[in-house]
Amino acid sequence: MLTVVICVFLALVVCAVVSVFSPGYRRWMLKAVAVLVGGLLAVYLVARGITEFFIIDYSDPASYAQDWGGPHLLGVFAVHSGPGLIVLATAGYLVWRRARRRAAVRPSRDRRTVGE
Repeated sequence: MLTVVICVFLALVVCAVVSVFSPGYRRWMLKAVAVLVGGLLAVYLVARGITEFFIIDYSDPASYAQDWGGPHLLGVFAVHSGPGLIVLATAGYLVWRRARRRAAVRPSRDRRTVGE
């Protein structure tokens, strides 16, 4: 985990240095930083939501009563797995919308000439 944090920090430093010395790359670097940080946050939220199903002791309500969203199991899952579900639903919608746009823009290859 520490190596991931160090790598992200180094990437942010490199992006900052490049954007300072090259104003032409500033917009591209800001977008790269946003994608990097947002992607890492999304991966963390999805992984946290998945692992919550495996680390809870379902037979012992005291094991999750003090967690965020407790004392009820549904509240714990809503708080811990809900953001991951929102990330997955948003990603699915964006992929679906992009595929639909590409299909609408792509010209048809089934055109026939007048003489056929």
